Formats: sequence, C-alpha cells, structure tokens
Amino acid sequence: MFAKVDKCISLLSTTLMMVCMSVATIVAFVNVVMRYLFASSLTWAGPLTEYLFIWSALFGAAYGFKIGMHIGVNAIIQNLPARLAKGLLIVNIIIMIGFLSTLTKWGIDFIQFSINLQQIDIDLRIPFWTIYLCVPLSLAIMVYELLVKLYRAVTIPVDSFTYDAVMKASAEDGEPVKEFE
Repeated sequence: MFAKVDKCISLLSTTLMMVCMSVATIVAFVNVVMRYLFASSLTWAGPLTEYLFIWSALFGAAYGFKIGMHIGVNAIIQNLPARLAKGLLIVNIIIMIGFLSTLTKWGIDFIQFSINLQQIDIDLRIPFWTIYLCVPLSLAIMVYELLVKLYRAVTIPVDSFTYDAVMKASAEDGEPVKEFE
C-alpha cells in the first residue's frame, strides 16, 4: 500500500508540474502571437501564465525532494564517521520537516483567510484561494518526501549509510540512486 501512495503522490506532483508548465507555455505563446500579429491581447493570459508557472515551480520543487535534486551542503556529512553523519542527517531532516510543516500550516491558514475574504481574481474570475492552494499542497508533498527520507535514514544500517543512499532516489522507483564507480 505504501508503494501505491508513494506512486500516486509522485504522479500527482509530476503531472501537475508538467501540465502547468505546458499550458503556461502555450498560453504565453498564443498571447504573443495575438499581440504581434493581430494587435489584440488576451487580458487573462498574463495572470494565468504567472499562476501556472508558480504552480509548476512549487510542484517541481516537491518532486525535487523525492529525487534529491535540491542543493545541499553535504561535504561535511560525507567526511564524518558514518554513525555521526547519520545522526546529523536525521537531525537535519527533522528540522526541515518542522520548518516545512509550519509553512504548510501557514498556507492552510492563508487559504482559510482568503476563503473568508471571498476575493476573486479580476481577470480569471476565480477565487484567489484556488490559486493559493498550490502552497499547502506542494509543501505537504515536500513534508511527505522528507518523512520517507527520515524513515530511510533511521532504518538504514550504519555500515551501509551514505548521504546519497538516504537523500537521492531515482524518479522511476524511489530507490536510492546508484553511484558511478
């Protein structure tokens, strides 16, 4: 069951990332063509493109947590004894989970605030809370991915521990990325 949940979350974040980026690119292209060839612009194209790029970036960042593509200063961890490195990495993951969980809670609170205000985007005629929904959703996926990494860090034997074995997973199967020899 865990593998199915993991696959669904991964599919959700990659699909949203790709669809949002594709639609934003198409809308921006059509709007440029309309503006330069027909001297007419779509008033809603600019805001829609911006919102779609934001959605794409946030869900792309969430997927980046899964495959370990975020920048990390791991030179210290890689040069420490395995037991100490494992402990430091676990503490680091717990701090990141706390930080992103706090941001997720603030995102949910902001959506509730936005629902209460009943603000509507003038150009797109949709409630702002639907636009802001990407923040807590993507952050919750990031927290989930870090919880997976925390589990991996806690359960990996010390003699098998490496930073990459815990933090980097392949896009296809979630298994740690194999190091090049």
